Amino acid sequence: MLNVGDSRGAPAKRAGISVSYRFLLTLAAVLVLDQATKLAVMRFLPWSPESPVYSMSGAVKPIPVIDGLFYIVHITNQGAAWGILPGQTYLLNSIAVVTLAAMWFFRRELGCSHPQMQYAMGIFCGGVLGNLVDRLCYGHVVDFLDVHIPLIGYRWPAFNVADCAIAVGVGLYLVISLVLEHREKREMKSGRLKRDGGMGK
Repeated sequence: MLNVGDSRGAPAKRAGISVSYRFLLTLAAVLVLDQATKLAVMRFLPWSPESPVYSMSGAVKPIPVIDGLFYIVHITNQGAAWGILPGQTYLLNSIAVVTLAAMWFFRRELGCSHPQMQYAMGIFCGGVLGNLVDRLCYGHVVDFLDVHIPLIGYRWPAFNVADCAIAVGVGLYLVISLVLEHREKREMKSGRLKRDGGMGK
């Protein structure tokens, strides 16, 4: 058992605190950015069913960021990404809550002891929580990032900061998982080579 006064316990305690704060601060930053941008869009681009801020010919027109490529719009989405499961707010809220709970329960198995993983998890969970807050407060998700691909005449379904965070979080998690797995295999191989070299002396 480790004594409270043992100096060896201090680094471990500090490490435990930093683990929590990496995840929580990243989650909070994503959530604040997501909600702040949505509030700004609702304030400066008011939406109504009769005049959605999505049509280029509407009463309130989208704001061009890069004309022909990228606009700020204001639409509501009662489904998931790409409008999947429209009107299934209760189901989508349940999925979000179960996902967050599962990630917390299986955090050790998901590799959350690694600092890099904590950032990826914080980004992902911040995105999930951002859209969950929308559904609980408004009954829909606020989308406002509108990307056009002129070469193929395609208009990407509008999305928001939370959607970006979910995609980035998943991508980072996969990349970090591969890097850590490769590093672990390399260290195991290096350890075997050292043991074999020592036995041969």
